[in-house]
Amino acid sequence: MATIGKIRKRSGLIIGIIGVALALFVMNDLFSSNKRRSQDPLAVVFDEKITYREFDAAVEEQREMYKMQYGDIQLSGAEQFQLFNSVYDQLVQDVILMKQYDDLGLAVSDAEISELFTGQFAHSYVRQLFTNPETGVFDPYQVQMYIESLDERSDEERRQWSMIEKSVTEERYLSKYNNLVIKGYYLPTAFAQRDNIDKNKKYVTQYVGLKYNSIGDSTISVTDEEMMAYYEEHKHEFVFDNPVVSLEFVVFDIKPSAQDLAEIQEIIDTAYAQFPTVPEEEMVSFIYQTSDVDYTWDSTYLRRDVLPVKADTLYNAEIGTVVAPYMENYVFYMHKLLDRKSMPDSMNAAHILIAYAGAMRADGVTRTKIDAEALADSLFNVVQGLDSIAFSQMALQFSDDASAEMNGGFLGWFPEGAMVPEFNKACLNNPVGSYQMVETDFGYHIVKVLDKTKPVQKIKMATIQRTVEPSKETSDSVYAMASTFAANATDANAFEQQVVDNAYTKRLAESVRTTDLTLPGLEEGREIIRWAFDEETEVGSISHVFDLIGEDRNVVVYVKDRQAKGQAEFEDVKEYIEPFVIKEKKAEMLMTQMNDALNGINSIDALSKKLSIEVDTFDVSFATYSLPGYGPEPQAIGVISVLPLNTISRPIKGETAVFVAMVTSVIEAPPADINMIRMQKQSFFQSKVNYELFKALQNKAEIEDNRVQYF
Repeated sequence: MATIGKIRKRSGLIIGIIGVALALFVMNDLFSSNKRRSQDPLAVVFDEKITYREFDAAVEEQREMYKMQYGDIQLSGAEQFQLFNSVYDQLVQDVILMKQYDDLGLAVSDAEISELFTGQFAHSYVRQLFTNPETGVFDPYQVQMYIESLDERSDEERRQWSMIEKSVTEERYLSKYNNLVIKGYYLPTAFAQRDNIDKNKKYVTQYVGLKYNSIGDSTISVTDEEMMAYYEEHKHEFVFDNPVVSLEFVVFDIKPSAQDLAEIQEIIDTAYAQFPTVPEEEMVSFIYQTSDVDYTWDSTYLRRDVLPVKADTLYNAEIGTVVAPYMENYVFYMHKLLDRKSMPDSMNAAHILIAYAGAMRADGVTRTKIDAEALADSLFNVVQGLDSIAFSQMALQFSDDASAEMNGGFLGWFPEGAMVPEFNKACLNNPVGSYQMVETDFGYHIVKVLDKTKPVQKIKMATIQRTVEPSKETSDSVYAMASTFAANATDANAFEQQVVDNAYTKRLAESVRTTDLTLPGLEEGREIIRWAFDEETEVGSISHVFDLIGEDRNVVVYVKDRQAKGQAEFEDVKEYIEPFVIKEKKAEMLMTQMNDALNGINSIDALSKKLSIEVDTFDVSFATYSLPGYGPEPQAIGVISVLPLNTISRPIKGETAVFVAMVTSVIEAPPADINMIRMQKQSFFQSKVNYELFKALQNKAEIEDNRVQYF
């Protein structure tokens, strides 16, 4: 409702534009989109194309899996984007892994499949679906019976089972492939002994360091020639795995004006004057008329710790007490205490749902409401006194709740008030062990009350909530401001001048990838990112006004830079190189200073006095990660581990300082427990395989990623 309202507010401003541009825009978008989707693959992996049609079918399949697990929930924009990326990743993974399986001749036999579903070592997902929730016993016979009855089940049930079979089989393939790699690992005895020495042979070391931060960056000048030399030497460090773009943008927040606030304040004051005297039986109607958020208060009682801070005083107040209106983030609230009770905080129940055509989430159900009620009455009489196993079997056979396939009708613990009011009341007002039949928007429920927590004090309150929305005039004025900015910002210099002249805040988004969803401070950044990567959008382009309705913002964007996948050009990474060149020049200066100080010096103590710096002592091993007071210093640690005893090292150029060190004694490593080392290394390697094997395969694969064109 709020989104529709925001769109309506824009109607006056954009109605003149629509007549001129709508047809061209729609036709262009339609034909370019259809052309793109018919010609360009979503991805190409090892020369194998993944089409948008395959992707779309896989998305629908994943949505079905979501519905099985969580019901028919509405996904947010971020969740939808996450779903799309998850499906894309899975399609790419399938192609890469299938190539590995084919090259190896890897297969999963029918006997293995049978074992995964009905054998002693059935897959954990299958066990979850067909395990009695009270006894914890897995029943393979139920699995077999379910499989044999598939021909008699609905298309949706068969489709869901097909997805389960596919998921279990694919996991088996991957498990076998991973095990082949894991079994290829072996640690020779010599390597185990070397590992023991690297970790446990200690070099008692004295060292001093001249830190790079002792020289200010501002005192160092760097030339383009020096930066180019660094770039040529470290070219391999400046390779982009994915295309990136750098953006500058200005955000125009659409906030309520003083006039908008005053208009809502008048409505709130009127409601507040009436609120204390509204009878409880008229409260629902009053809330509906005065609040912009429906409030389900009929059976909802709240603990003290979940009350809004401003409503905490109601917990021990008299019935009828009202909390005066207050505003948070442009939302007005007021509360009235209606009742106080001691009741369970959580409840546990099982149910069988008998849906009918027209009921909520009753897709595919054809029985009438009369037939549903008759069936529910019959089942209600049958289940009286049945044990949990029998009840679960009845739920598996008759329940129209999709989750029954996984939980046998046993819902587990849920907070009081979490279920629809009729269901909640049936559990709340009836004793543990009782059976109830109730009707809700979903159909008829046969409910078995399993358990409740100890009663605690809760209160029931009515809440009026009213958001102060920007008016049409306010929204139009902000949009006009953004449009003026976009029209005047014809190039980079004009964009910058507009920012300065109007004292706007310019935001930066560096190294934005094609797969990103958000931008700094913007949750709805995907439309902007897709525009920035569009082949028709050139570097230096200034966008139209992006109207982020869900965030109440207008945004104007400047494409500062764009870098294709592969080797970065010097000019594109020049600003990143400068700090490294400064560090190199500091190192040269400090190396010279350290060499000069070493003349005539035969001990670390004498060197420290000459340089007026402290001596540090530390037991270093080859496996040491960092030096105290300095951080990770692999170069220094490597030199220390090969220094002759009681010999001052040459100056060592480290990560944070230039060091000089001397090993004063060596503590040899104790004898190695070869078997323990092998076990530890094997475990480490196995975890690397499980989490990094596919990433390694993906890095070696030739992948053309076009998803930014589609979502």
